[in-house]
Amino acid sequence: MVFRMRFGALRISLVYIVISILWITFSDQLLFLFEHKLSNIEFLWLSSGKGYFFVIVTGLLIFFLIRSDNRKLHMSGAQYRDMYDSNPNPMWIYDPGTLHFVSVNDAAIDAYGYTREEFLSRSILDIRPVEDRSDVIAAAARLEGNINQSGTWRHVKKDGREIIVNITSHQILFNGQTHILVMARDVTEYVIFEQKLERMNQDLLEERRKLRDTQLFTKVAGWEFYPAQRLLVWSDEVYQLTGLDKTDGRDAFDIYLQHIYPEDRPAMTSALEALITEGKQLDVTHRIIALDGSTRYIRQLARLDDSRDPGRKIIGSLQDITEFKQLEHERNKYLYNFENTLNSISDAFFALDTEMKIIRVNDVFLQLIGKKEAEVVGGSIFKLFPKEQNKLYPAYQRALEERVIVRREDYSIVLGKWIRLAAYPTDEGVGVYFSDVTEDKLKDLKLKEAVERYELVSQATKDVVYDLDMIEDKLIYNTSLTQLVLIPVNRIGHDLNWWRALIHPDDIDEVVQSQAKISGQGLTNWECEYRINVGDGVYKYVMDQGYFVYDAQKKPVRLIGAIKDIDALKRSTQENKKLADMIRRVNNMIIVTDPERTVQWVNEAFEEQTGYKLQEICGRQGTDLLVGPDTNNAVLDEFVRRQSLHETFASDILIYTRDKTPVWISAQLSPAYSDGNVFQGYVIICQNITFRREKDEEIRQQNELLREVAWMSSHQIRKPVATMLGLINLLKLAQTKEERDEVLPLLERCAHEMDDVIHRIHEKIPSVQSFGSRL
Repeated sequence: MVFRMRFGALRISLVYIVISILWITFSDQLLFLFEHKLSNIEFLWLSSGKGYFFVIVTGLLIFFLIRSDNRKLHMSGAQYRDMYDSNPNPMWIYDPGTLHFVSVNDAAIDAYGYTREEFLSRSILDIRPVEDRSDVIAAAARLEGNINQSGTWRHVKKDGREIIVNITSHQILFNGQTHILVMARDVTEYVIFEQKLERMNQDLLEERRKLRDTQLFTKVAGWEFYPAQRLLVWSDEVYQLTGLDKTDGRDAFDIYLQHIYPEDRPAMTSALEALITEGKQLDVTHRIIALDGSTRYIRQLARLDDSRDPGRKIIGSLQDITEFKQLEHERNKYLYNFENTLNSISDAFFALDTEMKIIRVNDVFLQLIGKKEAEVVGGSIFKLFPKEQNKLYPAYQRALEERVIVRREDYSIVLGKWIRLAAYPTDEGVGVYFSDVTEDKLKDLKLKEAVERYELVSQATKDVVYDLDMIEDKLIYNTSLTQLVLIPVNRIGHDLNWWRALIHPDDIDEVVQSQAKISGQGLTNWECEYRINVGDGVYKYVMDQGYFVYDAQKKPVRLIGAIKDIDALKRSTQENKKLADMIRRVNNMIIVTDPERTVQWVNEAFEEQTGYKLQEICGRQGTDLLVGPDTNNAVLDEFVRRQSLHETFASDILIYTRDKTPVWISAQLSPAYSDGNVFQGYVIICQNITFRREKDEEIRQQNELLREVAWMSSHQIRKPVATMLGLINLLKLAQTKEERDEVLPLLERCAHEMDDVIHRIHEKIPSVQSFGSRL
């Protein structure tokens, strides 16, 4: 604003000087034309009237110029305040004595996270790291009155995050006192580029200082050229501006041509020739080499003098625009870097004027819409994105009208993509940055689906999923924890010690040591079975499976895992182990088959009694190995028939061992079914009854012997005994010796018959006695 005030006063002064010179020159010449036609009095009144008229006209002109300049100053001040409040970059004003904030804009509040009241209660040191504060104090003490490019600094947001910012500051009058206005631009992601840009800005500040000096002095000089005589007449200022030697005795025209850059001479001479021959006004900028060897840029303006014969005299002026050219080069360089910056960012960019016409775009935008720059710049944004289909239009419309930063995310019907947009108000209109977030959006949708699936799986499995922050010692669970442990929600802890307090005392050392072993080796996957107290002193078995996450220094920082309730499974496994141990220890042979009667498993008793190992018989049918010549095929057929009917039955059968020893077994066959009542095969329990079968055969044979002895006792002994009893009765009835002698031989023969039968009985009795002794 100070620059505008100085320039305004200088402009008014120059206007006044130019008008005064022109009026004095031409009005006096006009007045002298009437010198001999008017009396002295009339000439005097005309001369005075000319002066009065000049004073009145110039006074009014100065009044309107000053009022116009004041209006522009007022508008500039209002624009300056709007630029401060709506600037997208954080800005603040602080007291250089106390370093406390006295004012901040909305962008600073958004960027740093402090409220306006919190900002105003702090100093600029509170947003700096502790180690930088002494440098900040020193830098604040070094600030000058001009614009100060303070370079890059580290700032700390309210949440503790550090950012790198570029600071620009200068002294201003605020509420009548000297304060410092600061603008901070977040350049965290562009530190390397910002360092280069900072050096360029420093050079640009120097050139701007030169430009201010140039604006204070017009550096304009006049000259006249007479083509016929090839005479060039310079004013003294020409020598000062061009740095040429005034004492050089050569023709000025030759001197000047010699100092023009060889490559610039044709343009200058051609323009001069066109002016002389065609009357075309000369306007050429060229370079010269001054006596000190420096290069200067000179702008030449010339025309034919109409007041004399055409071609006889040329009136011209030159201006040293070296500093302007250097500034232009720097500006072009800055704009080139700015364009490169726009084209190097990943976001698409376009700028609009107040009429919603596109005035600038970057390469990413052109690639996204598939058009060339010439096809879009200058055209309305609605040609690319019709208003009725443009859901994002209200965002930059609001930024333009309300002069606020607007951010929005929505689906673009025209592009067929999800777009994240940020619109910033600018002096020309509005600048819009946007990026294609379709992939991120799809990832979010997939993540949402994954989270929903995870929640459903979590509810179905009742697994406790946890996330342990090992740095902060913070433990987060899902809702399944309350289904595992009978502990009220308000008593559930969220640190590692709380969880470890639930682990059974006999298991805690194993858990801690196994975790330390895995993390110490830099491994990721860890698992462990242990018991936890689920409430009221009741312990359950759980399976804890975790995944370690490490930082850049290979230190564990997180443990993410899932805890599964395996108490029922563990206890069932233990019962199964006991049952399996009992099955292995029983003397009965056990065979498990599939539905096709193929052997799947046998116990140790089967291996010991038959000589066949599990690997020999597994996958084969028992009839392939266990039958022999005396095996009853009818019984085998009955086995197959009843198995096909899935019946439960029992039967005795003769089988043969590996060494072909016959063995009698009693087989109990029971069908096995799955939980879905699907037939799985048979469980066959076999008892070795060979000894029993042998005893049964001995009993049968002894019974046959006893029946034979009984028959002999009841039949063969009975006959001689009956005969002897009859002979004894005859002997008693005999009256004579002859009768008695006749009976006695018969009686003797009967006694021998009975004795023979008794001997035969006695021959069979030892077998019965031996059987009885074995019983």
